[in-house]
Amino acid sequence: MIDTIAALSTAQGPGAIGILRVSGKETLPIATSLLFKNNTPLTEDYIRSNHRSAIFCDFIYLEKPIDQIVFLFFQGPNSYTGEDLGEFHLHGNPILLKKALQAIFATGARPAVQGEFTKRSFLNGKSSLTQAEAIGRLIESRSRYELELAQKNVFGEISQLSSKIRSDLISLKAECEAEIDFSTEDLTYESLSQRKNRMISLNDLCKKLLLNSERAETLILQSTVVLYGAPNTGKSSLMNLLIGRDRSIISDLPGTTRDYIAEEISLDGIPIRLVDTAGIRATSDSIERMGIERSEREADSANLRLILIDVSEPIQKSEFLNAYGARLTGSILVANKIDIAHPTWKTEDWKDLDSKYQCEFVSVSCKSKEGIEELLLKLKEKLSETEAADDFILLEERQAFHIQAIHKHLTEAITLLESQAPAEIYIQEINYALKEIGEVNGRVENEEILGRIFSKFCVGK
Repeated sequence: MIDTIAALSTAQGPGAIGILRVSGKETLPIATSLLFKNNTPLTEDYIRSNHRSAIFCDFIYLEKPIDQIVFLFFQGPNSYTGEDLGEFHLHGNPILLKKALQAIFATGARPAVQGEFTKRSFLNGKSSLTQAEAIGRLIESRSRYELELAQKNVFGEISQLSSKIRSDLISLKAECEAEIDFSTEDLTYESLSQRKNRMISLNDLCKKLLLNSERAETLILQSTVVLYGAPNTGKSSLMNLLIGRDRSIISDLPGTTRDYIAEEISLDGIPIRLVDTAGIRATSDSIERMGIERSEREADSANLRLILIDVSEPIQKSEFLNAYGARLTGSILVANKIDIAHPTWKTEDWKDLDSKYQCEFVSVSCKSKEGIEELLLKLKEKLSETEAADDFILLEERQAFHIQAIHKHLTEAITLLESQAPAEIYIQEINYALKEIGEVNGRVENEEILGRIFSKFCVGK
């Protein structure tokens, strides 16, 4: 017997609206026992006749009014889960929502486990397994790129590709079996070179999927941006400005930052690990020296360095290049404190570094915020991929495992064919590949595997 399940489907914490979702055959009986209009219980016929329509009503339990709500009913199989499904839209007070959910449990539902709504959607044929997995990624996306890639999968990108692979494998299997079963008949079959080319083409598609997925994973990973330079150049001030709060201690005393400090931020959907480092200088303080060494390691491994200079003090360009020239290539050189620039400072004297070191140059003032927008623009340009997310596809770990296995079996089948093995031998590799693509498409009978997939979801999904 399939239970009726219920859960909070909106985020935890206060909000304008909180949604309680119920799915299963007891959805209507639960609704009719809790929902009233003009002190009269709603009937099943009334709710069914208003299928997919917003019903404004009172939520009452044990004669005590809970809230005035909007109720939506989706009749199975035309619902997200493929079952009768109801959504109770209440005001978003957590205490109120908990009280209403307890009333739903008391009238015939049980608490849903993580991902159970989406699992039922898959089991009832409302979504493929790859689409169901993409929904989890869609909810948890940490960047614009990851969101775009998840959206592609929700709309069936992987389902379509895996269906093509399965169709091509079935075609190969059918051709091989026909040759085996009717070898004595006067029939014409494709040549071995044609069959080999079909296998190679299909194998190349699998390799391309795996490669594009690896590139997609790289695209959505955080980029490390390190603020680097001498003490008192304004690294900590810039750090606080970029993250929007006081995170690094600011002082006129050199050596205030004794170790690097890291924060995660998003810059127009680009995930960034921003690192404020210790000021680079000669010091006899062993603790400060350890911090400087760590900072240098962070700078060397960073995706991008912002090298700051303090233009309120006289600067010798040759000395600066001796100290920072090795790390200047590909960096952004940030001339800070331009609001109080020293009379000897001349921007044009430093512009030639752009071409010589392939670095960007920008003048800013952390105090007046002059030039910060230009710096942010250069940051985005440096960190953005030249290739659009449209060129990538994102495979979940489970999907990539099975595609890799298909690649392995096709490679073996091609090797066997080239060694003139009979079709009865290499067709087994095609059979193994078909089993693997079945796992990608969702022909999964192992309950443990399904449980592992959907356990990553939030409870209300």
